[in-house]
Amino acid sequence: MEITPEVWSTVTSIAILCVGMSAVILPLFVMLKRRDKLVKLPIDRKQLLRLPGYGLQEEISDKQFDLVGHMLMGIFLVISPFAYFTINAFVSSGYFPYTHSFLIAVALAIVAWRTIKTFNHLTKLRLGHTAELATAGELLQLQAKGYQVFHDIQADKFNIDHLAIGPNGVFAIETKGRHKRHADASANAKAKGVKGHEVVYKSGKLEFPSWVEVEPIEQAKRQAKWVSQWLSTAAGIEVKAVPVLVFPGWYVSRGSRVPFPILNHKQLAITLPKSGNTSYSQEQINAIAYQVAQRAVQGERDK
Repeated sequence: MEITPEVWSTVTSIAILCVGMSAVILPLFVMLKRRDKLVKLPIDRKQLLRLPGYGLQEEISDKQFDLVGHMLMGIFLVISPFAYFTINAFVSSGYFPYTHSFLIAVALAIVAWRTIKTFNHLTKLRLGHTAELATAGELLQLQAKGYQVFHDIQADKFNIDHLAIGPNGVFAIETKGRHKRHADASANAKAKGVKGHEVVYKSGKLEFPSWVEVEPIEQAKRQAKWVSQWLSTAAGIEVKAVPVLVFPGWYVSRGSRVPFPILNHKQLAITLPKSGNTSYSQEQINAIAYQVAQRAVQGERDK
């Protein structure tokens, strides 16, 4: 079958028209495949407890996505005929705007790069959100034991993931989401004695299957210190907040003595009531909780 110049011009015009979308769709497809091949979430999102408003939040997110999709589709439907006839005219005339094409190629490369960057950031946010939901679900058990629990407390240009206030102390809880790597759970890794699900605290370091971290320990200490100073001043009660570091979905073991609780999220409700460094009356708990509640409102997030 012979391809006429008109058919060739039409096919080429449509292909050029679709290039813009491919600058987003293709990187997304590649990054999704790469992410699923290399890592996985440490816990199954479907097994998490539903917190208040969960269903509504999911529906709101879906509808917001639908609105953006409708808007983009409307724009595309309006401009695509004009874009098609313009591109077709260039192709049919034999004239090719090299300068404009170069600028468009550069712009599409920037779009593709920003798509990859946004996807990586979204992957980290998804991991962190899943981890914090897992911790928040387990902290519900502490509320049943008389603790007052707050989430996402705004501090000085950072936030405290969770604060639990009970008769045995104030606990500044930092949740860290870490992907589990498929390579660490492979047969080769197991043959070398690597446990793909375990993090070991040893001599001030957190030893994951294929990497080591120190900063989360220091961060938890800094944040507990800030909480102690803030609440001692604000509530007029001496507060020595206990740092707590949580890795949802990971089995946490100890190669040496830990300076403060470093836990799997499932251990929170059992461990925290046995920890602490003081004793508060109900009146003192209420005074501390009142100050925390002033910061735990849905205002603007500190940058």
